[in-house]
Amino acid sequence: MRRYIPSSTALKCFEASVRHLSFTKAAEELHLTQSAVSRQIRNLEEFLSRDLFIRLNKRLVLTGTGAAYYKEVVPLLDGMENACLRMLHREDEKTTLTISALPTLASYWLMPRLAKFQLANPQFQIKVRSLDDAAKVDPESIDIILHYGGDHWPRAISHQLMREHVVAVCSPALLARIGDKAIDEWQVDDVTRFSFLHLSSRINAWPDWMVSQGLESGSFAGASFAHFHMLLEAAKNGMGIAIMPTILAERSLQTGELVAPFGQAVATPHEYLLSYPVDKADLEQVVIFRDWLLAK
Repeated sequence: MRRYIPSSTALKCFEASVRHLSFTKAAEELHLTQSAVSRQIRNLEEFLSRDLFIRLNKRLVLTGTGAAYYKEVVPLLDGMENACLRMLHREDEKTTLTISALPTLASYWLMPRLAKFQLANPQFQIKVRSLDDAAKVDPESIDIILHYGGDHWPRAISHQLMREHVVAVCSPALLARIGDKAIDEWQVDDVTRFSFLHLSSRINAWPDWMVSQGLESGSFAGASFAHFHMLLEAAKNGMGIAIMPTILAERSLQTGELVAPFGQAVATPHEYLLSYPVDKADLEQVVIFRDWLLAK
């Protein structure tokens, strides 16, 4: 069936001419000559049997018909462009691996590892989504979730990624302000000289840490934050000392942005899990990613 549609070049010239109200500027944008744009507009007007512009001495004026046509044509051009862009970025030969992870875990622990996985497995197209509540994740849209052990994904198979360990961290600048000591000279009872930083969802973090160090629980007044990434940045900027999971603090400890003046990390009863739906247990992308990550 022959479609009653003008050329795409004419439509692009029309759209650009309306935006600029100038054939010359439209030509510059489209890398055409002014006469070529003018000719395309004339051909379009003949095709429609309607005047789209009023040509004055040094300017263009859009007619009512031109304005109505523009309003209908632009969404169609946008749709055509988006369809082309989607096809250009589409990789049919690749299998998608969709991972949902806690935002801070994804940023500070998963990303440094994911680049190596992608390099070793270029056949997969990876998508990473933010995880808020494991129990509410749609198993149809997600292949794997990386989550905190207290959150459960119904009808899922779970593997322990790691036990959680926490460490007290602060910035080197804060440590220098509080006392002129070498890093190995700090004693755990010096912790009371710091301002305490808290994660609002873990109110027992400091009391539990104090008990693990053989100290009596006391006052832990200090700033509180809703997310670990906020707590981490507060510690890095010298607001106080924070209890952080080692998997989230390790990069900042390695770069020297944070220090751990009170030594070794302490194990908690918690864990991080890798989970996937029962009916996706045999999918190639799930099996390969699971085995790769658990081997690390």
